[in-house]
Amino acid sequence: MNDSMDDAGCCLLSVAWNVAPLAEGQPGSRRTTLRRTVVTVCQAAGHGAREWAARHGTGTEAEYRPFLQLADVAYEIATLLLLVEDFLVPDLEREHRRWAEIEQLTARLTELAGWTSAFLSGDRELSGTA
Repeated sequence: MNDSMDDAGCCLLSVAWNVAPLAEGQPGSRRTTLRRTVVTVCQAAGHGAREWAARHGTGTEAEYRPFLQLADVAYEIATLLLLVEDFLVPDLEREHRRWAEIEQLTARLTELAGWTSAFLSGDRELSGTA
């Protein structure tokens, strides 16, 4: 069970680690850009969460939950990116559906990344944003 800020940081770093080897691809492609974004966001939030935990302790669920949600969303994006580029029979409709879902998740990733960044910099009050 992930029930601390340190655990959340470790989850984020694990996602970043598992996505990083896949970051190679066609330069400038949407897939490559998204993978790099996921890695960068997860590394920054993961290291930040672990540093926060070292200074403040376990944290409350309201504090670490958005970090775990960020890890979940990032993992889901990475998984869907694999499904978009790896198929046995091309299906344009399926690919469009997956890309639509990836774009929705990317918006959520951006929202959570902003929240976690603001929290780590001390600018965010806990107001149930997540």
